[in-house]
Amino acid sequence: MDQMDRAVLVTAISEMAVLRALQLAGNRLLGKRGCSVRGPMKVVEPWSIHVHLQVQEHELNALLKGAWQIPVAVGLPDNLLDALDKHVRTLLAAGIEFRRDDLLLTLSRLPQQLELPWDSHDPCVAS
Repeated sequence: MDQMDRAVLVTAISEMAVLRALQLAGNRLLGKRGCSVRGPMKVVEPWSIHVHLQVQEHELNALLKGAWQIPVAVGLPDNLLDALDKHVRTLLAAGIEFRRDDLLLTLSRLPQQLELPWDSHDPCVAS
């Protein structure tokens, strides 16, 4: 796989993981509010709820509990997961909408050669 294909793949995987984490946090954030708040928020995508409802720093761990289980289960590297987690926490705490350009900036700070699970030459590792 060439560098361009690899970059597109890492970006796509990262974007799905980030949006899933924001979706989970948004659903939890909304679930803590009453009907008067939940009603108007029905038109807002769950991954954007944090733009409309303030998130306190002390809420972040609870809102993101289990958000990275699937990326961990498929074997994404720790340094990628740490970067994505920090990215999501920043978006939530600051009330910033997800933007692919911001994610690309976060990903550009990572080492060029991330060890991805399907890079393994071990036949026992799931592909």
